[in-house]
Amino acid sequence: MHGEELTEQETALYDRQIRVWGADAQIRLTKSHILVSGIKGTVAEFCKNIVLAGVGSVTLIDDGTVNEEALNANFLIPPDDNAYRGKTVAEVCRDSLKEFNPMVLVSVEKGDLSTLGTEFLERFDAVVIGYGSRATKEAITVPWKLIPRRTSKLYFAMRGDY
Repeated sequence: MHGEELTEQETALYDRQIRVWGADAQIRLTKSHILVSGIKGTVAEFCKNIVLAGVGSVTLIDDGTVNEEALNANFLIPPDDNAYRGKTVAEVCRDSLKEFNPMVLVSVEKGDLSTLGTEFLERFDAVVIGYGSRATKEAITVPWKLIPRRTSKLYFAMRGDY
């Protein structure tokens, strides 16, 4: 994505979406930056869908190690232990997501979301906390309210019951 127009390659790749929501919406989507913390089940499906749709970038936070529970709860983790040996859940998911759409920047941030601070959160248009400690979910609530709203972007956080 360069400038205010979709490239020829993006137009061809996102043709179906453009027919549904239009080129302007697709341009805005390709400029969006999403943070996802805690990648299991539904959150893995969410990540796949936003990558396929052509979001600008996705940053993953999940320092958990790949174990049997993670394998059973996350289709982005291949069953071959050579693919994930020595990697965090976020690193393995990043590798899988890049295969879905190489035009989307998928990166990993290490650390605990609750300690990364307001400046870190300001980089994102949306934050999804799928799984995490109660402390993490509570820690993000206060800083999120301190982030100034911008006229061209809507900031929000999705939060479920603990």
